[in-house]
Amino acid sequence: MNNAPHNNFDALRLIGAFLVLVSHQFALSGRWEPRVVGDHSLGNLGVLIFFSISGYLVTSSWLSDPNILRFTARRTLRMAPALCVSMPLTWTVIAAFGLTGFPNNPWHLTNGSLWTIKYEVACYALLLVAGVATRRSSIVLTASIFCYFVFSGLQSGETILAYFGLFFAAGSLLRAYPYLRKPLPSLVFLVLGYALIRIDQTKLGLAFVVSPLTVAVGLRSWPGLRNISKIGDLSYGIYIYAWPVQQIGVALIGRQTPYLELLSITVPVTLALATASWHLIEKKALRFKPGRRSGNAMLGSVSVVVER
Repeated sequence: MNNAPHNNFDALRLIGAFLVLVSHQFALSGRWEPRVVGDHSLGNLGVLIFFSISGYLVTSSWLSDPNILRFTARRTLRMAPALCVSMPLTWTVIAAFGLTGFPNNPWHLTNGSLWTIKYEVACYALLLVAGVATRRSSIVLTASIFCYFVFSGLQSGETILAYFGLFFAAGSLLRAYPYLRKPLPSLVFLVLGYALIRIDQTKLGLAFVVSPLTVAVGLRSWPGLRNISKIGDLSYGIYIYAWPVQQIGVALIGRQTPYLELLSITVPVTLALATASWHLIEKKALRFKPGRRSGNAMLGSVSVVVER
């Protein structure tokens, strides 16, 4: 049922997760996070990769079976079970180490990575609304988010949903309209993105660079990258466990500990937890994802026109 896919998406998700982990290790130990372009850190780049992939794959899921209840069930089963286990487990481990939180750490949050979940869910909801309302859901989604992004920029307000939504919408468009993935449009996107970055429109420019490159690489099937799928999709487990593991490490051995020493502790512990999360929780939960036929009996059917 869960055969390894013949593409590089699992590898890219893993790379994105490690970019976030590596970047947060700097911040959580009181160090300056490395920047990729402008004020965008390695961790930020990892999140943008996630949203680009999510936009592509979640749109693919909707287009293959545009059913409100089954779509919602699939998204819930992918995210909720592992999260519901990780939160009480995190607090239990913190208490077992005799900690009551992280008041002496540079950052005090128990799990500061989880803040992006609400924006991910919001993108799902917007895609669902656009899918129900129109046959061209990806265009409606992108146009709405782009207008929101421009409006918020004119108002000088920081609108994170509009920013992350741009990358989700870009991935959605690339899935819905295969022509956009051809060499000529891709080259135009990259040139336009580079030009926007050069004139200090970095957020918009990155949407024209990161999303097309992410999808282009993800759709390939390269030896080494595609084989990462055999160990399972550990990216979500890394995302939900890395921050608290890093916080506990800093609390126990000190922020002054050399960066690489902290990282050498964080990586294996996080990987172990992510592996357990995938094989014991996430993969098992995905077995309950409703199929197109069985979903009618399980969840009821809502008929929506499939976008072509």
